[in-house]
Amino acid sequence: MDIRVFKTFIAVAEHKHFGHAAETLYITQAAVSARIKQLEEFYSTQLIIRDKNNLRLTPSGEALLGHAHLMVSQMTQSKVAVSIANAQKASFSIAATPNVWDAFFSHRIHEAIELFDNLVLGTEISVREAIQRKLDDRSLDVGLLTDPIKDDDYVSELIGHFDLSLVGTRSVFDKAIEDYIFIDWGLTFQKEHALHHKVVPSLKTSTAMIALEVLLSKGGFAYLPAELVKSQLDSQALFQVEAPMQIKRPIFMVYRKNNNNEELINQFKSLLTNIQ
Repeated sequence: MDIRVFKTFIAVAEHKHFGHAAETLYITQAAVSARIKQLEEFYSTQLIIRDKNNLRLTPSGEALLGHAHLMVSQMTQSKVAVSIANAQKASFSIAATPNVWDAFFSHRIHEAIELFDNLVLGTEISVREAIQRKLDDRSLDVGLLTDPIKDDDYVSELIGHFDLSLVGTRSVFDKAIEDYIFIDWGLTFQKEHALHHKVVPSLKTSTAMIALEVLLSKGGFAYLPAELVKSQLDSQALFQVEAPMQIKRPIFMVYRKNNNNEELINQFKSLLTNIQ
């Protein structure tokens, strides 16, 4: 049913006059009559009593009037919603685990913004499980992780590495220290750490930035990304310490197969591999 038919019915009900309704709608009186007839045929009932000087709604017409207002209102709102959606930019969303964000992606966010300047770019920091869940329900396009997702529905591509170095506010490190911060850099790191270090940590965290803030404010030692602490090493706020572990951690770009934003994913992958 054409929404104009309901608009005409509302106009007739408000003005109680076919001629006045026609003037309001900028159509002929014959067109008003035809639309009311169409509506009555659709509902198989009389909606308007056409007395010579007393036009009024039947009980059926009264019942229909509220629904007519609602349908016209919803149609108007739907047009506005569609218009807003058409005006909006497409979107692309990226999530990284805390350690990948701190060690790798935070220094490259400006390049990503420039790459997707014609899109709404969404970024977030989240744990691996939440990233996989959002990739699964397709509310996220790309995840940046230190370990691949081993599932046939996913693509996990190695796009780079970052180096971890033992740094501290002092140059001497031994197993008797009491201000060591353990950062969780994944299973491989945990195994090697257990093999080479017997030190008891005073703090455990999965976030490099937390460790760095504590390190600079309270002192201590931690394995941190070389790129993250370059300025502190240059200014000697931190010292690189001789250590048995010099870890190179992988970074995987993970996404669902058959993603609608596959072209954008390829552009993002190209960006990350070109700015290593």
